[in-house]
Amino acid sequence: MYFTAAAEAEQVVASYVVVPPISMDLAKYIPPMFASQMAAMIPSGPSVFPLPPFPEPVESLAWLRRIADARDDDVLDGGRVNIADPQHLLMLVTDLAGEYGRLYTAHVEQLSHESAAATDPEPLPGVDVDNLLISMLSESEKVGRLAKLTGTVRYALEGDDGALLAEAVADMERVGRHLPQQYRIAELVRAAQDPDPRGGRLGELLLQRCFKLAAEEYAALEALDLEIRELQDRA
Repeated sequence: MYFTAAAEAEQVVASYVVVPPISMDLAKYIPPMFASQMAAMIPSGPSVFPLPPFPEPVESLAWLRRIADARDDDVLDGGRVNIADPQHLLMLVTDLAGEYGRLYTAHVEQLSHESAAATDPEPLPGVDVDNLLISMLSESEKVGRLAKLTGTVRYALEGDDGALLAEAVADMERVGRHLPQQYRIAELVRAAQDPDPRGGRLGELLLQRCFKLAAEEYAALEALDLEIRELQDRA
């Protein structure tokens, strides 16, 4: 599980989420004399352990993905956050780790039921963890992710990197499905892919509009909409 610093896009912090396949009653391992004092610290529900509890800085996102590929691990994108706010970060880590644990438990239970019901069961579809995490972001955090992906699209266009372009566009569309229609994400995706400087400027204006919507600064929308229409009419 990793988070990108809101103030510095290259700074990444991460924690490793452990979901043991064998259930554990931690109370069994606490000496009786300490049981009453530590009862509140014993987690309830599925045992899920983010290690370390507070994400620590890592070398880079590329390094993290290489390690995950080598270990065949999932990679959970927690989004852009203020890493200087430990209380908010701890809450995000706890919530996401708990939800991941519940998804794992549900997946194992479904697998067990289907295995018992069929002699040759079909493989279960994977859980779309990224979609789950996106749904937990605020609208402003989703727009922040769109801004980062828009930059990636423009970079891929300049470098003629078709694979990176396709991946970034698909990610933009995925985030867009979690935002209301008034954000006009389809227009933003089209503008981001337009190699003409006009497309770049149009993308900037549409992103500004998204940020204003997320901040509920509705008075600023009229001027932006006018400039967007004028630029689109020149096409």
